[in-house]
Amino acid sequence: MSEPLTVCVDLDGVLNLYDGWRGADFFHPPRPGAADFLRRLKQQNFRIIVFTIRWAEHVEQWLDCHHLRQFVDCVTDKKPVAHVYLDDRAICFQGDFDQALRQIEAFKAHWET
Repeated sequence: MSEPLTVCVDLDGVLNLYDGWRGADFFHPPRPGAADFLRRLKQQNFRIIVFTIRWAEHVEQWLDCHHLRQFVDCVTDKKPVAHVYLDDRAICFQGDFDQALRQIEAFKAHWET
């Protein structure tokens, strides 16, 4: 059996209903469908890493509180090697710097629109 592919999923703005920073101690509630999404990734044999700028132990507590920890293999603030990254602040580089610059200049996260 081959090694599972890793999917890195951001916390704020992806797994939760982030609408702006409210301090290190404030965690937004889970986004509807987050548990099902993580469960389905796990069923497809993906290794799930939550990546965030927040402290891992606080994120793990949030995951436990919302019954999501069972799906997550690791929490980190580093950029691990992954098959794919899911982030509300990402632009996929397609090999064209001019296109990337235009996307950066016009960028707004889904929760900022």
